[in-house]
Amino acid sequence: MENLELFDISIEEFDNMNEKHTFSKRYLQNKKRLMKNYRKSMLASHKTRYVKVAVAFTVLVIASPLIVNAATNGELFARIWGTQGRSDVKTHEEVVYSEDKNKSFIATYPQREYEDIDEEKAKELIGDQVTYESMVQEIDGTTLTICSAVRDRNAAVVEFTLEKEGGVDALNYSQVDNEAKGAWFSDEATFYIRIGDGGEHIFVDLSKSTEDKLYCYDYMTLDSVSNSIPMEITEYPCTRGEYINANDEEGEEIARNTVRKNISIPVSEIVDSVEYINPGGGVAEISPLSIKLDMAVGLGLSDGEAYDPFSCYKVEINYKDGSSYLVKEHSNSKHSCDVEIDNTSYARGGLETDMTYVFNRLVDVNEISSITINDVEYAVK
Repeated sequence: MENLELFDISIEEFDNMNEKHTFSKRYLQNKKRLMKNYRKSMLASHKTRYVKVAVAFTVLVIASPLIVNAATNGELFARIWGTQGRSDVKTHEEVVYSEDKNKSFIATYPQREYEDIDEEKAKELIGDQVTYESMVQEIDGTTLTICSAVRDRNAAVVEFTLEKEGGVDALNYSQVDNEAKGAWFSDEATFYIRIGDGGEHIFVDLSKSTEDKLYCYDYMTLDSVSNSIPMEITEYPCTRGEYINANDEEGEEIARNTVRKNISIPVSEIVDSVEYINPGGGVAEISPLSIKLDMAVGLGLSDGEAYDPFSCYKVEINYKDGSSYLVKEHSNSKHSCDVEIDNTSYARGGLETDMTYVFNRLVDVNEISSITINDVEYAVK
């Protein structure tokens, strides 16, 4: 969750305690802005300060073993980890508007590169671990279909579609969104879906999607290890925009009539991972899907730097044949590079000093010779 903007609501408003106090116009305006941003941030992280919320727990029941996923076999692998539906992106600048700050700024987007995938190699690496059982949920006129899922200990990818006659209006999405934080739920949506228990990036396949049906691939990090992936569906009695702009009384009423449904998406088997260590004993856990590392050990970072994801300025996987996969590289006070590279599907720092990168291609862990984190080499444990 992004930090809330701080507003000037201070004890100065209550200086004169000996007479009846009248709140200033500035105070009331700032309070309204603060509550609006607070509610918006809570919606984004899909929590709320109100406790009177109806909650339902659903155990996923598979009605049929038939595969009805949107993209099957080779196409699935090519669209999630290959070049189908996406192409390389050169570094570029975009003008970004911040609604909260009511101003625009220029953002530099990193270079991204994708690779064709070998279908047979993909089947060999994760073929038996991908679950294709379908799950369908009807949510206020929109059909959500979970088509396939796969996970390791720290990350997962879930393929799903959203379908609505007359046009899917629940998501804001574009090529730039795909390159940045991913698709996001709109103010017009009357529901919110969160898959996973960490963070996520929803990639919308623009080449395959239509106005009435979106094909989505959700890349995420996970905070718990189990043979499933959690999903929570929140249904509001109004639009998200109306909730964000509601006053306190209206917000409490909306919260009382909000319904949450918890669903467990099963996976057939957790993808295996391998541990690599640096000379100082720091561990990097890697699978074909992701890499998770502890930045506090063996990288020469201070305590404060180890908690800062920006301190990890380079991640590279070196293969036995001499080739490499540059997962991430950017400049900071300790490192400089000509072009910022981001070949991840999602990256997230944990609550401690851990950092997880979800790959934008499948990694053959059997062909790795070493891993480079910043300027430190990791060898298989």
